[in-house]
Amino acid sequence: MIFIHREPQSVRSMLVERVFRRVQVSRSPDAPPPRFIVRQYTKSLLSPEPLRSVRVRLDVRAFRIEQSRVYVLLPRTEACGRCVLYLHGGSYVATFTRQHWNFLAKIAEKTKSVVIAPDYPLAPGHRWSDAYRMLFALWKRMEEFLPCTATALMGDSAGGGLALGFVQALRDAHLTMPASVIMLSPWLDVTLENPQIKALSSVDPFLNVEALRGAGKAWAGRSNPRRMEISPIYGHFEGLPPMSLFIGTKDLLLADCRRFRELCAVTGAQLDYYEYEGMLHVWMLLPIRESEHAVAQIVGILATQAQCVDVGAVVEFSREDER
Repeated sequence: MIFIHREPQSVRSMLVERVFRRVQVSRSPDAPPPRFIVRQYTKSLLSPEPLRSVRVRLDVRAFRIEQSRVYVLLPRTEACGRCVLYLHGGSYVATFTRQHWNFLAKIAEKTKSVVIAPDYPLAPGHRWSDAYRMLFALWKRMEEFLPCTATALMGDSAGGGLALGFVQALRDAHLTMPASVIMLSPWLDVTLENPQIKALSSVDPFLNVEALRGAGKAWAGRSNPRRMEISPIYGHFEGLPPMSLFIGTKDLLLADCRRFRELCAVTGAQLDYYEYEGMLHVWMLLPIRESEHAVAQIVGILATQAQCVDVGAVVEFSREDER
């Protein structure tokens, strides 16, 4: 299924885009910052732990696995319905942002889902292999307590690419597969060699190609950047669960998302593709009307999955221990 959103861009969306362009979020990291910027934009949004407002709305638990922190968000209801494993974006070098936590709280409340959000190892201190080691350990622990076959694997930007790489790794290891994969503005190829990216970079107010390439090299380390685990578009998509992908037309990652759509059509992989005209990178996390449209569609996707979660099992799963 291909869904193209062509409604006129909302006023708030245009204002957000204008702000991004004014503060030159996508500028080269070597360029001098504009004089009116008081603090670096991205760093001001980072929030490695759930916000206080989220803790008021949800029951928040945490534990460590492979030296990485894993957060578990539970709706404050008598029974939870579904389970989501969420991998955050940040170019593989940055942790959660405030927008991530607000978005995850919204998903948890609207779908009555338990959301598992690992703060996986990041570059430059770590490489892709460290993150996969941690995710395999987390998945094994989930299999002990939770129905992984009914779990949705979701991620945005770098986390969306990591989700696609991880589900292929699960398949190749003959391990339990999730019920579905949902990718939000995913980064599918860290080489950024798609020739269409150059034209898209001129309309993208958020992402910078050279900064992304540097982050991708740090994430890959000495490994081939075309490894499936690093750039999952170079993998193969047979035997994967149903997938959904959301992308905007003012996002330089659109080039590889369209390429991925074509590859899925050729190989017969099940992909529902959602393209929003005029939207920038990870718009679904922003406080704009178009985000509400996307969230409603994501909620609809999750609603098709069986309710499967026992709260007692979630409590045991999220208990801090010596394992």
